[in-house]
Amino acid sequence: MRTAAKKAGRDRAILWDNDGVLVDTEKVFFEANRRELATLGVEATWADFEAINLRRGESLLSLSGLDGEDLRKLFARRDALYRELLSTEEIAIAGMGELLGRMAPRFRMGIVTSSRREHFEIIHARSGLLRHFAFHVVREDYHLSKPHPDAYLAGIDRSGLPPDRCLAVEDSPRGVAAAQAAGLQVVFFTPGGVGSEREVGNVLARAESADELEEAVAEWAGR
Repeated sequence: MRTAAKKAGRDRAILWDNDGVLVDTEKVFFEANRRELATLGVEATWADFEAINLRRGESLLSLSGLDGEDLRKLFARRDALYRELLSTEEIAIAGMGELLGRMAPRFRMGIVTSSRREHFEIIHARSGLLRHFAFHVVREDYHLSKPHPDAYLAGIDRSGLPPDRCLAVEDSPRGVAAAQAAGLQVVFFTPGGVGSEREVGNVLARAESADELEEAVAEWAGR
């Protein structure tokens, strides 16, 4: 199956989501939100995070009931804690470095993320993954966040290829919706099966391991 991918050359592109696909940052981000809400006496669960952040594309901090300057201060405290946790946690998803190393010579690859540049740079300061990518699109690079298509439209533009030559790899409902709205086919990738029950509708393929993902990409490239 890898032969098909080799034949495809770099006239195809893979646009990768970051959080939950390349690096396991979602649990870290949830923990930063959970701790800050707990200081206000608000108990937040992973189910809340799934529903509010991963499905609706909103913030778990909305549970605080705060607004204005108080809410801005809460976001600032959350961001500071998130930066601290990112700099100490081991977050690269097992097997992704090897997989990206095999794919990089065959495809033009980029990262399309909702992470802000500051957090993205902290995340990848120790990951060793960026060397496999030709470009990356961070939150400051587009107007409306996922599930709107803006991020993937920017990624398609940077790839230099038409949408039908690009494939998105996503792990969240809002990410899948964003990619499809931009005209992309999507592989729904949930490493280790975490989040595989999320409702994302029809996608090109589903994968729960690096090997399954590589097989799905090879089949797409061979068409």
